[in-house]
Amino acid sequence: MKKLLLILPLVLLCGCKSVKEGADDMADTMNKYNDGIYTTTVQGYGGPFEISMTYKDDKIMDVTVGENNETPSIGGVAAEQISKNVVEQNTVELDTISGATVTSTAMYDGLKVIERRANKETADEGGNLNNGQSSNSEGQPTQQD
Repeated sequence: MKKLLLILPLVLLCGCKSVKEGADDMADTMNKYNDGIYTTTVQGYGGPFEISMTYKDDKIMDVTVGENNETPSIGGVAAEQISKNVVEQNTVELDTISGATVTSTAMYDGLKVIERRANKETADEGGNLNNGQSSNSEGQPTQQD
């Protein structure tokens, strides 16, 4: 009887660990997006520039705008604001910024392309890279798909 009382807690502890590991595995498969940094090139008002978006655990962690020729006080401000808003609201479905429509539209179009690349269901369509691999696209993202 004493042996049974000693063995029972060990069995229960082992069982709990397996359930937790199984839950972690299930969470990974339930994620909609692959973790990683995704990059594309968009055509802004002042010419082409790169944007990158980082996904981690189905959240947008960062949006980075590369060197660009956007008007600093207009398109530059809009690019910074869009980057901030996308991360804070965890979506690329936001309104354009008035006065910087070309830059805003280019960024949102590019971010939507990145979102499709990171999406586990659509990442392999059209030969796009996935799972954190960067890919550059020339021209406006809306023309490549």
